[in-house]
Amino acid sequence: MKGQQVGEDAEPTSLLVTVDEAARRLSIGRSHVYEQIQCGTLRSIRIGRSRRILNRDLEAFIESQLDDSTEVLASGHTVRSIRPVNSVSSRAGRR
Repeated sequence: MKGQQVGEDAEPTSLLVTVDEAARRLSIGRSHVYEQIQCGTLRSIRIGRSRRILNRDLEAFIESQLDDSTEVLASGHTVRSIRPVNSVSSRAGRR
């Protein structure tokens, strides 16, 4: 581990990542990654029976999510959209 900075991966950054790796990087489940691929918001390629995602497409997906969640007001101020949280029943967790 000599010469390796804290937080660096042991392997060099690869051009393509698996769906599992993309899910881990995004902190979401694999099924959600597949949903994003299917609806076209996350690009991917097939190599044989495997599905791979280019690093730049993963970064573009993150940027598009950030762009969707911000608005610029006429005054020039940026406002993040906040989605309402479903209310939790007071009896949640009780049986």
